[in-house]
Amino acid sequence: MRRFVFLVAIALVACASNAALARDNGRNGAFNFRMGGYFPTTDSDFFKEQENAYTFDGSDLNGVTGGMGYTATLNNYVEFDVNADFFYGSTRSADADFEDQNGDLILHDSRLTVIPLTVGFRVLPLGRYGRRGQDGRHYVRRPAPYLGAGVGMAYWQYEEEGDFVFADPTDPSGFVVDYDRVLDSGLEFETHVQAGIDFPIGPDWNLTLEARRSWAEANLSEAFPSTAISVTDPRKLDLGGYSLLFGASVQF
Repeated sequence: MRRFVFLVAIALVACASNAALARDNGRNGAFNFRMGGYFPTTDSDFFKEQENAYTFDGSDLNGVTGGMGYTATLNNYVEFDVNADFFYGSTRSADADFEDQNGDLILHDSRLTVIPLTVGFRVLPLGRYGRRGQDGRHYVRRPAPYLGAGVGMAYWQYEEEGDFVFADPTDPSGFVVDYDRVLDSGLEFETHVQAGIDFPIGPDWNLTLEARRSWAEANLSEAFPSTAISVTDPRKLDLGGYSLLFGASVQF
């Protein structure tokens, strides 16, 4: 029992020391800004059907992502963050099986927007600061690799707009080409993991390189046509993907 109390006391002293380190160096948090590429996984039946029906490929939706956030220092090895990000990707594809009466391609645009608002924790295995000097009173910032995970809510919007082929029994060919615009949106639960490194470039500034994997899934409404010639039951829409981000943060 005494050994257990002794170990607990050591752990508490260590935590207090780390917290004091975060306070004493005068840096309790940071605002960060980032931008990079987002690569949707498009791993769902809906996107697979799009690839079969049109000249569509999931990688065509790859696009630019950006965001900003706040990171709060809990101690030298653990941080809490709040983030808001934005992604938009679009592509134009043609019907894989039909052409119009002039032999031209039947084209439409697909657009995907995802806006996640998340919270999470970062673990810095090496710490953000080191102590130097005989009395340990000098604090030195160093490159800080980190691992993190978080959860949140993601607003999403998926849209298709352009010309489509529709079944028409009154037409001699049995089909007709017509303009249509279909849009669906919602709010879904999101999870993510991340790995990155901060490089100090001044007393208050860091440069950041980060890779992130996110997961989110939505149900398309019954009004959304999965193909131009039929309306199906709602199906899963994969909103997850990979991000590679470059950014900067200012500490205070």
